[in-house]
Amino acid sequence: MEELIKKCNKAVNVEIRKESRAEAKEILFLATEKEQQEFIDYHEKDMGSICCLVLDKIKEDLVRVGKLILNKDDSFGHPITFED
Repeated sequence: MEELIKKCNKAVNVEIRKESRAEAKEILFLATEKEQQEFIDYHEKDMGSICCLVLDKIKEDLVRVGKLILNKDDSFGHPITFED
């Protein structure tokens, strides 16, 4: 699994803007191996926008089970649902 996390971190550095990388890495660290592999698969297919959707979905699931909290300024997990 450690090798998969290394691959995820490298892919995050390519696919995700600098301001959102720490959040993306935290999400992927808490993700299942299957979810991590899905992220890598889309990265390898040069589908960066789908990588972001994968992170959104994983974050939603982690918030639902109480492993993460969705904050107003988060990049993933559909933060656009917050009212200003």
